[in-house]
Amino acid sequence: MSMKKIIIILLLGFSLFIPTIGFAQEKNQIVYFYSETCLNCAQEKVFLDELVQKYPQIEIIKYEYSQSETQKALEDFYQKYQVPQAMRGIVPITFIGNRFFFGFDNKETTGKEIEDYIISGAEDKNSQFSLGKNKLPIIGEVDLSKFSLPALAVILGFFDGFNVCSLGALVLILGIVLAFRSRTKTLILGIVFILTTAIIYGLLIFLWHSLFSFFSIYIRKMELVIGVLSIVAGIYFFREFLKFRKNNTACEFGGISQKLSYKLQKVFTTQKGILALIGAVFIFAIAITVVEFPCSAALPVLFAGVLTNTNLPLSSTLAYLGIFLFFYMLDEIIVFLVAFTTMRIWVASPKFITWLNLLAAVLLLLLGSYYIIGLV
Repeated sequence: MSMKKIIIILLLGFSLFIPTIGFAQEKNQIVYFYSETCLNCAQEKVFLDELVQKYPQIEIIKYEYSQSETQKALEDFYQKYQVPQAMRGIVPITFIGNRFFFGFDNKETTGKEIEDYIISGAEDKNSQFSLGKNKLPIIGEVDLSKFSLPALAVILGFFDGFNVCSLGALVLILGIVLAFRSRTKTLILGIVFILTTAIIYGLLIFLWHSLFSFFSIYIRKMELVIGVLSIVAGIYFFREFLKFRKNNTACEFGGISQKLSYKLQKVFTTQKGILALIGAVFIFAIAITVVEFPCSAALPVLFAGVLTNTNLPLSSTLAYLGIFLFFYMLDEIIVFLVAFTTMRIWVASPKFITWLNLLAAVLLLLLGSYYIIGLV
């Protein structure tokens, strides 16, 4: 199959995801803090369940007040929405768009006030809570209710996975290991490298998420930050496309990375014990991931910003981070499995990676345009 046909298939496939790559979770979410022993909370729960049936675009995020992780989330919402001290510590309290609703009488009073606000927000294109449709360049009108964080995690993780520096490090290790002609060593050392890389990369992304979370209470327009990061990432991938197309080369180790690779090769040629090899691969994976992270930080930092914008519980944040990391490591997992089963190394052609960078640039520029235009 020719390269042009591969690119056409990829474009058609990813075009199916275009309505879902934007992210408007904050605009479609109702965040609701309640207590199991609160009668008013029980009444609001019934009302919110009915509201979801009426407006399927809405997602209800519920926090049970007595849980320890809820307190941190609630404090963040207090700060963000500037809730008066007298209202703090009492439930139910509901956060929608740029407003909060304290207490709940019944569906005819408080419930009607909540629903009226949702409807007015859907009709106001400048509202932070919108159920309507927006226009994007080239794509046209898209329905925000179809936007999906899982799809965004898959797509950003997939494109970030073609980080040729990390892939090059794995190929370097496999190339040395295959000289031993040992499937056992290939299996063990490959798994050590992949798991170590994924864990360290995940910790770096979570660190950025924590920084964004800390500063988010001071940033009223987090969507603007995400939009700018998307544009920066798009420009980065377009520059990579131009560089790869001109030189037809992938990442070349240099500086610290080159020194690390030389030391790794020296260890592999002088040490035969499996524990020494595991230790060398472990240290090499950590060092390469940390050293090369600034060179390809556009997508992981962008995803960290998106996660911050969701105000999701820690467990959900980690789950989405796990999805991102799986698709980030997918190409390396495939290369590793091929090497393990065939005792040969297979990687995608430079042309494939070159045009994939162009596709990533186009999608990221569209995503950034959506966020920035949505604030106009």
